[in-house]
Amino acid sequence: MSYRLEYFLFLLHSRRPVKRALCGLSAFALLCAASQAHAGWTIASADAPATVIRATNVYQLGAGEALRDDDLVESAPRSVVQLQDDAGNLLALGAQTRLLLQAGPRVSLLDGWLKIAHTCATPPCKAPVVDTERGSVELGGNAAAVVAALPGTNQDEPTIAVFSESGTQTLAGSARKNAITPGSFAYVTASAPPQIAQRPSSAFLTDMPVVFRDALQRLPITPAAHDSPVKPLRAATYDDVSAWLASDLPARKRFPARFRSRLTDQAFRRAVDQNLKALPEWRVLLYPPPPRPDARQRALQAVRVNTSAPPANSLYAHP
Repeated sequence: MSYRLEYFLFLLHSRRPVKRALCGLSAFALLCAASQAHAGWTIASADAPATVIRATNVYQLGAGEALRDDDLVESAPRSVVQLQDDAGNLLALGAQTRLLLQAGPRVSLLDGWLKIAHTCATPPCKAPVVDTERGSVELGGNAAAVVAALPGTNQDEPTIAVFSESGTQTLAGSARKNAITPGSFAYVTASAPPQIAQRPSSAFLTDMPVVFRDALQRLPITPAAHDSPVKPLRAATYDDVSAWLASDLPARKRFPARFRSRLTDQAFRRAVDQNLKALPEWRVLLYPPPPRPDARQRALQAVRVNTSAPPANSLYAHP
């Protein structure tokens, strides 16, 4: 929440006085509402503890642990993690999948395999949205889908692939929206518009986690018991978040405010500095411009300049 507050303060100081309070308070109210709008996700099951970056710290969390908006979640190798919320939404992460949880419910898929199901438990329910680097996937009512962010090879570009298991999903890119009907398959790369096929490719089905062949089912959850609050393992390093910082996800714009405090760590700061070409939005944090004088200071400075020069008809003026 601290980096949300920083963003609010930026808005507050960037407008004229009369509009400043109204705009700032409205922005702050929206931020607070967004952070509380979604009954958070809980880890229902995990073959191995998931790595979670919360604010700027790294945690290891297992089944029964509650998650929060803005948590960065990464499943372990050879581990499947299932998340669920109180609204009837289910998420399954394949091995080594990285995901950002947001309010809404909205999630951002950086890489890996994700299966998502929307089963409305208590109407009205808001269908989940999955942001990817090539657009967003909007789930239909009582629908299920598999979304994969696949790395490129020497011959192929990174690909976003979507299989509609049930219901109709919408793939929304920068130019248009594409409907993905039950049983059909869509894929999109940076250099080509979305392609829709009647069925998934054989390569997609071969690579898809085996457990994704079964429908997601809601699981009973026993909340994790702790004698004291869970403590972080350590602060996040640049390697922990570098792929997020350089991604094309919409959430990227929030990361400088979130992780700017890590610039006090010299290794983190040096790594960002070495990658400024890919991270131009961090330049102002590493090399801030000199402060500009406010209007009152500029007026005083102008008065000093004007009064320091003798009048044109002054007795002290040299001929």
